[in-house]
Amino acid sequence: MSETKSNDRRADWWICIARWAVLIGLLLVVFFDPLRTRRVWFPLFYALLLIAIIDSITLTLLIHFQFSHPRLPLVTTIIDSLLFAALVYTSGRSSSLIVDTSGRAPSLTFFFALFPICVAIIHFGFVGGLSVAGLFSILRVIFLFQEHIYFMRKEVDVMRIVAVGTDMAVLFLAVALGGLMNRLGPELEGEEETEPEEVVQLRESREQLKEMFKMAGTLGAQLDSHHVLEAMLDVGLAGFEEVGWGEERPAGIVFLLKEMPEGDRLYVATSRYLDREDETRLIEGKASLVGKVIESVEPLIHGELKDDPELGRFSSLQKCQSAVCVPLRAEGAVYGVLLFASPESGAYTTEFMESLAVYCDQAVTALQNAEQYQSLYQEKEGIIAREEQARQKLVYDLRKGPLQTIKTIAIRLGRARAMLSKDPEGGMEELGRLEILTRRTVRGLRALLFSLQPITLESGGLAAALERYVQQVEGQKPSIYLDIAELGDLLRPKVSRVVFSIIEEAIANAREHAESNSISVQVGLQDHLFVAQVQDDGRGFYTYGERFSGESMDCLGLSTIESWAKSINGKVAISSTVGRGTTVTLTVPL
Repeated sequence: MSETKSNDRRADWWICIARWAVLIGLLLVVFFDPLRTRRVWFPLFYALLLIAIIDSITLTLLIHFQFSHPRLPLVTTIIDSLLFAALVYTSGRSSSLIVDTSGRAPSLTFFFALFPICVAIIHFGFVGGLSVAGLFSILRVIFLFQEHIYFMRKEVDVMRIVAVGTDMAVLFLAVALGGLMNRLGPELEGEEETEPEEVVQLRESREQLKEMFKMAGTLGAQLDSHHVLEAMLDVGLAGFEEVGWGEERPAGIVFLLKEMPEGDRLYVATSRYLDREDETRLIEGKASLVGKVIESVEPLIHGELKDDPELGRFSSLQKCQSAVCVPLRAEGAVYGVLLFASPESGAYTTEFMESLAVYCDQAVTALQNAEQYQSLYQEKEGIIAREEQARQKLVYDLRKGPLQTIKTIAIRLGRARAMLSKDPEGGMEELGRLEILTRRTVRGLRALLFSLQPITLESGGLAAALERYVQQVEGQKPSIYLDIAELGDLLRPKVSRVVFSIIEEAIANAREHAESNSISVQVGLQDHLFVAQVQDDGRGFYTYGERFSGESMDCLGLSTIESWAKSINGKVAISSTVGRGTTVTLTVPL
């Protein structure tokens, strides 16, 4: 198809070049004629010449921009025939002979009629050339009679009749030769191209392989999984873009497995030329072409898809006559399938399927790398977000606790100094109270520093760090009760650090917001899970969402706990009842 279009465009360019050459030739013949002032009808000739030039420019632009229309060759042939006939007539040379008996000039009818005849033969074959030759022959006879009437000749010039007949014979001979060449040319060309048909297929396969290897070389640099999926579709459709599309375009779909409550399903991760409704469909991948590919873990070529139990439900695939399906596999596991479907029968070869399977193996590796990179990137962003939250909480704790207390101590010290001169006994009592407040503030700062960097956690483990933390806040309400089971070395240091931060945050949150009298902390092991539970007997709240409805720093505690738990693959469950307290439960797989 593409080769036929290329040949047609090449023929149109040659016709365009010849049209300009014939116009220039006609212009030179007319203006170099010494008797042109008596022969040429200059106003009409110039007008027709201008029309011919505009027509040639228009056709040149249409060819340049590859505009095509089924009736354009017919319109072009008619315009060329009429324009050149009119130009010959207005040039005053229409009645000249092939070899003029007066020796004045050759026949313009012969020379310039050949161009539209050749155009007609190229576009419409022998019948088209014969029609145009007949038109010029009729015009030649009309010009002869017009000349005879104009000069009022009573006798018929036999030589001129013979010359006209010769002109007409030459025109029809040109049509016969052109039609013969036009008929024999494709046959000879077909005979020449019959043998290298395999070479053409090999060349097309080589181009497809080159495109595949080119895209495969860029897969390793892709860090976005969506770009990798798009590249899979690009390489599968690349070989068909050169052929050109018909009314129906081939479709490309990447199906990926997705875990759902009712079981694994295949969803459309990305696609080309698929209806919007089809993009949201889910399939099981069991009783169809996709199911066979997943079960066998081998690529397959298939015929019509309208009767397929699962793919037949896709409206975009109803008219597809051939398909190729390749599994997306890595380390023995299937992650999905890549499907291409074409409305043309036999569009996919075994060589294309095998090359596509090799490419998909590389693409799956690139897809895994891209997903791993995205996971690491999200984890990095999560760490940054958690560090920012911790920084904000530290600022909040310093402002609300020690900083506020120190400001109070400074104010009360000034008042105590004034009291010492007037009421020494009262001033000493105030200094005693300030000493107690200062010691409490120092103890609070130590607890804050310990929560930021619990040195005991690294040396003595999670149990020792929790006991040390409770000692730091001992004497402050509410009371904290610990119940810690033997953990051994089941928790990695990184996990222990996060678990300690979560328990410390839950305790701090309960002390600050719950208005409770006591807090119970239980730490132990259960069914290969680490379980930590912080329970208070405070005022509680209605729902989890209600606790986070505001944007104040008071809401920071529980949201931070959740984000920290996710960083160690843990889960946090929060239950609360108004008037009966809140329970925060952390579970971490060992």
